[in-house]
Amino acid sequence: MEKIDAWIKGCAAGRRVLWLHGPAGAGKSAIAQTVAETCARRNGLAASFFFARTAARRNEVKYLFPTIVVQTALSAPEKRQRLDDILNQDPYIAERALGSVDLLASLLNSAQAPQASSPFLVIIDGLDECQRNRDQRWILEQVSRMVNTQHLPLRFIIVSRPESHLMETFKERDLWNLTNLNVLSLYGDYGALNDVSMYLRSEFSRICGAKMHRDVMRFVPRPWSSDSIIERLVSNSGGYFIYASTVTKFIDEEYYSPVARLDHIFGTSNSSSELNPFAELDQLYIQILSSYPIPDLHVLKLILGFAVMSPVLRSRSLFPFFPSIEDILGLAPGQVELTLRGLRSLVSSTAIHDYKYPHLIHASFGDFLLDKARAKDYHIDSEEWIYTTFRYVFTLACKSLDPQNCASQGRFLISSIGIIKEQMCGL
Repeated sequence: MEKIDAWIKGCAAGRRVLWLHGPAGAGKSAIAQTVAETCARRNGLAASFFFARTAARRNEVKYLFPTIVVQTALSAPEKRQRLDDILNQDPYIAERALGSVDLLASLLNSAQAPQASSPFLVIIDGLDECQRNRDQRWILEQVSRMVNTQHLPLRFIIVSRPESHLMETFKERDLWNLTNLNVLSLYGDYGALNDVSMYLRSEFSRICGAKMHRDVMRFVPRPWSSDSIIERLVSNSGGYFIYASTVTKFIDEEYYSPVARLDHIFGTSNSSSELNPFAELDQLYIQILSSYPIPDLHVLKLILGFAVMSPVLRSRSLFPFFPSIEDILGLAPGQVELTLRGLRSLVSSTAIHDYKYPHLIHASFGDFLLDKARAKDYHIDSEEWIYTTFRYVFTLACKSLDPQNCASQGRFLISSIGIIKEQMCGL
């Protein structure tokens, strides 16, 4: 928030487009909403549009620029009069292909110079939730044209997941002058572990004192819950709020014991195994996995298996035994990156021993993939993955045996693979 606020208050000639991106459930929309409210109080917000995949009038590009035009016109009396004048002269301007974009340019390029206090910030949140990839690119092209070609007195905050086609569009030098583009990522250092811990402690305290839970919670020692439980939940969240909010919603449901619900999350409850505390989270994962074409689901699950098993492989120092994933699985070079192209909000890449291996951004995504009832078609059977992967490894290693000394090399190979498999199965 401090960095965004500093960018907003920066000199007018500075970078005029800010791309805020981050993984699913990182709190991007919460940040965008807070920025919008703060700037509105300062009379600095010209317009905002929040795309939503499941809302009929918030998932199509055709509603974006007309909304921005109307909000911008209503943000200042002189702009509203200017819009009336334009529409009186050309009533059908918004019906043309680029009509609403041109209308915005005409609105802001009035003869009267804009006042210093005139609202100038436009926020477009959830760009990746606009229906079609080509429409998302088109929006960025129009924003670039307004900033770099038409030099409109606006600044844009674009908020989205780091989808591949959006990353590529933001890197196109023909569209973006590097002095006009600022990028802020919610990965890495912005994993808000402390904030999630504070949020969970606050919510647990609220739940403990809530009237609807008093029949159960009056017998529970304060504070509730223990530090170790909070730390486990924070670790599972990976620093992202969607896990923490899902947990608290599940625990806080009326007519249920918060204590029993918390036990159920950690698998220590006797309640029905069909009860899923992470239904909301699972819906997000399924939506992301199903939103792009997967040429070969079997290959995708094998690749994701490396990400799920990554902590095991790293803890046992087993990565030196692995070449690239493409070599192991017999895939064409670059196939792993291509297969994971649509999952950048869930899976990143980590360089280990000169090779890139997939890494899960959300620890809870691994739990999801390993649970057949939750993941359904995307379920990864850990034992089957180990068997299949080491069959590939064994086949690949046998191809490199020296014919003059294959017996001793083969015995060493079988022994090594047996030890690795035994360690992994043990974990």
